[in-house]
Amino acid sequence: MKKINLLCLLFVVSQLCSASETQSLAVLNDVVHHYVESALAPDGQYEISNTQIDNHLQLPACKQSLDVFAQSGSIKPGRNTVGIQCKDKGGWKIYSTVIVKSFQNVLILAKPLNRNDRIAFEHLRSEVRDVATLQQGYLTDPKDIVNKQATRIVPAGTVLNRLHYTEPTLIKRGQHVNIQSGKAGFLISAKGVAMMDGSKGQQIRVKNVSSRRIIRATVVNPGVVSVYF
Repeated sequence: MKKINLLCLLFVVSQLCSASETQSLAVLNDVVHHYVESALAPDGQYEISNTQIDNHLQLPACKQSLDVFAQSGSIKPGRNTVGIQCKDKGGWKIYSTVIVKSFQNVLILAKPLNRNDRIAFEHLRSEVRDVATLQQGYLTDPKDIVNKQATRIVPAGTVLNRLHYTEPTLIKRGQHVNIQSGKAGFLISAKGVAMMDGSKGQQIRVKNVSSRRIIRATVVNPGVVSVYF
């Protein structure tokens, strides 16, 4: 009976020793979570998924500090692959997937837009969204889009993006314009006709009414283009 009890005790000790020599997966999960959390901006609103590490892994316990790194070089909203490396002699390296949700106030279209509509504050509202799920170029500041011109039909409820707007058209094709030419301190004016639409800063073709020549000029203001030399 004593012999059987001794064998049982040796078996339990053996199991405990074996367990102590195996890397704790809970520790790996905690290390990865802390790494991801510390890599994110402290003023953001985030939700970090549970670390996806295979529960069946049997890794030797690492005697050195674990090396944790992002495979892409940085942690970003969305899916991230995080590496964990043990640099012991004959050590190991594994990878885990972590999903980061990042919540921000973004601009939503409150009322529909038609192509070429001028965008006003009344078209906008703000909602909290997970930006990891949004197309790049989403907007957060109304100043970026107010007084701009819609490039397409956009339905209400759309998350606004840089692709939805452009600088407003200041000059229309066929419009009579004032051509300013010269250089700083010496400007002359001439009458012209725009050969194409144009927004501020854009170069368009303009016909000089007097010379009948077609030139390229930069849109400065409504009805005004410039040619500097």
